[in-house]
Amino acid sequence: MAKTKFPWVNLRKKTEPELPLQPPIWVGTHSNGEYFHQETKREALMKKEIFKRADERARKVGMDRRSFLASSAGVFTTLAVFNEMGCSSTSDGAPAKEAVEGGKGNLFNFGDGPYVAPPEAQCDPGAELNLAPDDYFIFDVQTHSFDDGEWRTRNIVYPIFLGIIASCKDETDKLNCMNQKHYGELMFVNSQTTMSVITSWPAATCFPERDLLKNAAVACGLPLSNEAMKQLRDSLNELAKSQRVINQVQVMPNDMIEHQIEGMYAAMEDPTWRCGSWKAYPAWRSDTYLNKDGQAMGYFMTDPIGRAFIEAGLKLGVPNFAIHKGLPIPGFDVEHNKPTDIGPIAMDYPDANFVIYHSGIHAGTGGNVTAALAPTPTENVPYDPTDPNPLGVNMLIRSLIDAGLIDDPDSPGTKTAKHKLNVFAEMGSAWSNVMGDPVQAQHYIGKLLKYLGPDNIVWGTDCILLGSPQPQIETFKNFTITAEYQDKYGYPELTVDMKRKIFGLNAAKIYHVDAAAKRCVLTQDQFAMNARELDETIGPRRWAVQGPLGPRTPEEYFAHARAARAKRVPG
Repeated sequence: MAKTKFPWVNLRKKTEPELPLQPPIWVGTHSNGEYFHQETKREALMKKEIFKRADERARKVGMDRRSFLASSAGVFTTLAVFNEMGCSSTSDGAPAKEAVEGGKGNLFNFGDGPYVAPPEAQCDPGAELNLAPDDYFIFDVQTHSFDDGEWRTRNIVYPIFLGIIASCKDETDKLNCMNQKHYGELMFVNSQTTMSVITSWPAATCFPERDLLKNAAVACGLPLSNEAMKQLRDSLNELAKSQRVINQVQVMPNDMIEHQIEGMYAAMEDPTWRCGSWKAYPAWRSDTYLNKDGQAMGYFMTDPIGRAFIEAGLKLGVPNFAIHKGLPIPGFDVEHNKPTDIGPIAMDYPDANFVIYHSGIHAGTGGNVTAALAPTPTENVPYDPTDPNPLGVNMLIRSLIDAGLIDDPDSPGTKTAKHKLNVFAEMGSAWSNVMGDPVQAQHYIGKLLKYLGPDNIVWGTDCILLGSPQPQIETFKNFTITAEYQDKYGYPELTVDMKRKIFGLNAAKIYHVDAAAKRCVLTQDQFAMNARELDETIGPRRWAVQGPLGPRTPEEYFAHARAARAKRVPG
């Protein structure tokens, strides 16, 4: 009889709701608030198979199924199912016919796939096998939290939505379910994240002039203001007695650009700000930035207001610009969500670093509520230089090649790169979109490695919107690119050294962090000590059955998205 290593499964009050039965890595419905992914037929079958195998193996070792799923054996069992059944081959997301019949057939040879999942690791929960290195410096450059500022009364869309997305049941005020306490717990106690960058969502700024406008009722107020970002950074770092968190300053150039730049200067005049990067949403529509038909619209970074923003940031000595591209949000301007401007603007400003949030995934799609329901499996395909209308990541690659920022490895002898690549593809909500599908996952990571290279990909998760980032970390740690895909598409082998760069060393260079020294210090800080204590007293892998946060049904997502679109404040 195996002794469970996860007593937290049973250390719950009888009055508390039963823990959900979840695979340790997400399969099925999830949302970060910006999109909604509905469980497909393929994912339903995958989940059924994961539970079936977990039940059989748990019985053999004398464990309950929930505890087995929380073990490393549960993780490797899930990854094995990803390899065998995760390849979507039909428009409705159902698995290939041979994958359904018997669970062995798939698009890879002999049941192999990109995830490391040895048979022995799938059956021995007591061994806690760690087949991947455990000493990665993990620097998450896209994370979220929320404050108690004026947005709660002046931006009703966000309070409604955060009341839906919050998952903690013991809070009387659900708007506090993503505050400092939960952020520190999910990011640094229940995951292996080393450092993070805190960011916000888009909204109009509550300038006095806005109250004089004819549409003064427009919602305003960031759900995490720039001042609150700084305060969150300081409170978490003080609690840790070390630097765990770096803050951004949110800038909305199409919302009264003069005032936005004034805010940038005001932030840098205060030595306590220590801004790490500037954050912008070019596809967000502003009620003060209208097209010729009087409609609110977004902007390109190559537009005058985009250039003014960049030049102000460079003049202030902060060259890092985090730019949302792709991942269409209901109400966003589809045209300005395309990364077609990234190549030209990066060429024009070689001293700037452009961190492209979401890597441009799903760019060129969206514009309405329904379009945000699910990513299209056909988007993550090999880059095709002859495609007249590339989507998503391919559109970003095309922009960089056309601008002369990167060379096309499929066209030898046409060297065009003009200066060092200063564009970084960020993985937040992109990796979580594709990690359950071995085909899409390999094309997504493979293309970035082939065209941008391992030095220009940075780790991000969009958490704590999605709960603990540990499922995403576990999945990427055990991810590879198969020899088949290397040979067929020219993708490089994904090595441990490459993963070290992607997980944190690339971002450390951008933010001037000494990764080796920082990791040594952080293993002894308060969060690290709390994590070790909890591991010893109530057991590891506490994140395993929590599941992602976010709307649970399309109806919940639609309610938020329609309200956001009506208020012109998507998010």
